[in-house]
Amino acid sequence: MTAAKIIMNEISGYHRFIKFLMVLVGAAALASLIRFIFGLGVTTNLNDTYPWGLWISFDVVTAVPLAAGAFTIGIVAHVFHIKKLEPLVRPAIVTGFLGYSLVCVGLLLDLGQPQRGINVLRYWNVHSPMFEVSMCVMAYTTVLTLEFLHPVSEKFGWHIPLRLLRTLEIPFAILAAMISTLHQSTLGTFFLIAVDKLHNLWYNPLLPLQFWLSAIFTGLSIVIFEASLVHKYMGQPDESDLLATLTKIIPWVMGVYIAVKFLALAFLSHGPLFDRPVLTALFATEMIVGVFIPFFMYLTKRIKTDKKMQLRAASLVIFGLVLNRFNVSMFGMEQANQQIYVPSFIESVVTIGIIAAHILFFVLVAKYFPVFEHHPEVTDYSIPDRFRRIEKDGHGPGAVSEA
Repeated sequence: MTAAKIIMNEISGYHRFIKFLMVLVGAAALASLIRFIFGLGVTTNLNDTYPWGLWISFDVVTAVPLAAGAFTIGIVAHVFHIKKLEPLVRPAIVTGFLGYSLVCVGLLLDLGQPQRGINVLRYWNVHSPMFEVSMCVMAYTTVLTLEFLHPVSEKFGWHIPLRLLRTLEIPFAILAAMISTLHQSTLGTFFLIAVDKLHNLWYNPLLPLQFWLSAIFTGLSIVIFEASLVHKYMGQPDESDLLATLTKIIPWVMGVYIAVKFLALAFLSHGPLFDRPVLTALFATEMIVGVFIPFFMYLTKRIKTDKKMQLRAASLVIFGLVLNRFNVSMFGMEQANQQIYVPSFIESVVTIGIIAAHILFFVLVAKYFPVFEHHPEVTDYSIPDRFRRIEKDGHGPGAVSEA
C-alpha cells in the first residue's frame, strides 16, 4: 500500500470518527427530548432512595472537576507568571467552557421542572450549599464565556473587544480561581449532610478540602491529557517540554491531598471503615490506581521527557477522580441490603452523548478558531499535521489522482 493510500485511509477514519460522535450527540438529543416529554419518573431509574443518579454523579459532580484545567493552568501561567505555559491556556479554557456549558445541560435534565431553575436567582437561600454552587457555576461559566471570546474576537477581527479582553486576562484568571475554589469545595459540602448515609471511608469534615485539592491536580493532569492527545491525533506541536513543568507541580498537590486523606481517615472518621468488602475494594482501587501509582510516576525523573508516561500518569489521575466522585455521590451512599440503583437506558445515552458532544465541539472549535494561535504555521486543524506536510511536498492526498 502506498503512503498516499495510507494517509487517505487515516483521514477517512478521522472523518468517520467525527460522524460517529455526531450520531451519539443526536441520540442524546433524542433521549433528552423523550425525558422532557415523559418526565424523570418514566425515563430514569431515580426514586426517593436515589434522587441523584448518573446525571448528577457524572454530568455534574464529576464533570466540574474534570473541567478544572482552565482555572488551574490560568493561575499557574498568569498569576504565578510562568509565561512559558501560555500555549496551554487557551485549549484548557475551551475545554473548561465546553465542560461547564454541558454541566448546565446536565443540571437542566436532572431538574424535575427546569423552567423553575430561574428561581435560584429570585429566592436566595444563602444558607444552602446548592445555592452557592448554582451561583458560582453561573458566574464561572460567564467568566469562561468571556475568556472564550478571545479566540472568537481574533477569528472575526474584533479589535476593540480583543484589546479589552487582553487587558482583563489576569483579572479573569484571578476571578476564575476564586469562584472555582468556592464551588469545587462546596461540591464536597453537599455530602456533609449525609451523616448516616455516606460510608465512613469517604465521610469526614475535610471532604470539601479534599474535593478542592483533587480538582487542582486533576485539572493540571487534564491539561497534560488534552495536550498529549491533541499532539497525537490533531497534529499539533509536541508540548512535552511544557508538560514537564506541570509534572513538577502536580505531585506537591497530590502529596497534600494524600496527607489530608489519611488525616481524615485516622482521626476524623467515626464508625467502622472496612466493614463492607465491595466499598473497601472501591476505595483501595481509587487510592492505589488513581492516586498512589500516578503520584510516584510524577516523582520520577523519566516522566519529564517520556510523553507516554505523562499520558499514562494523567489518565490514571483522571480515572481516580472519576471513581472518587462516584464513590462519594453514588456507591458510598448505597446501604447494605438495599436495592442497587442502575442507570436507565435513557440516562446512559444522554451521558454518553454529553461526553461525545464535548469531544466533537472541541474538535470543531479547534478547527475553525485560533485555539493554537501560538503556532502560526498551523492553519488547518481538520487533519493531522503530518498529512499537511506530505500534501505540501506533493505526495499526499492531493496527489493521489496523479499517482
